[in-house]
Amino acid sequence: MATLAALQLQQDPKTNGLYDRDFYSWSLQQVEALKGRDFSAIDWDNIIEEIGDLGADRKNLWTKFCARAMEHLLKIEYYKEATDKALRHFVQEIMTFRLDMAELIETNPGLKGHYAEMFAAAWKRGRRLAVASLAAYDESNDPRTTLDNAVRERRRTLPVECPYRLEDVTAFNPRRDRDPRYDIWPPSVARILNSRLDSDFPVSRGRAQDRGGRQR
Repeated sequence: MATLAALQLQQDPKTNGLYDRDFYSWSLQQVEALKGRDFSAIDWDNIIEEIGDLGADRKNLWTKFCARAMEHLLKIEYYKEATDKALRHFVQEIMTFRLDMAELIETNPGLKGHYAEMFAAAWKRGRRLAVASLAAYDESNDPRTTLDNAVRERRRTLPVECPYRLEDVTAFNPRRDRDPRYDIWPPSVARILNSRLDSDFPVSRGRAQDRGGRQR
């Protein structure tokens, strides 16, 4: 006897008809078919696509968290008018994004094999976010500056190549640390924080790296 899921699929001449029209109902239908091991009622093409998308979503989420951390690192370095309160806020934001990245790696350790790819993409996005944020600060601080001019100037002055190492951005080693470390910062950022906030972060002298965050 055919299950309800199988009958519903048979009524639709297109295998993915319900998938396109009503994703919620499609997902419930597919869960029922999977639980019942009713393989004839499974929309294999779309199931495969959705499972692939779940993995891609995890990569994209890590990349977004890393990009936001890089945005705030750049703001610490290049927003010269930032108050001490603003710097502390940037630091707290970075720590939050570091924790988000660490939690994703802990629950999805396979992502470690994509560090170089994700880090390179995060830099491109983080730089764009920093350009927009810094340009908005510039416009608000100087009434003679238009937003368009501020954006062009920030695009010109911010580094094109990523100046940070992966380990200095994430401050997390899943084989060693339970949480991201608070005392690890890119050397250029650590110097500013030490000078402005009277902190004592060590200024590391790590190996150079290529654009993808890999050491060499």
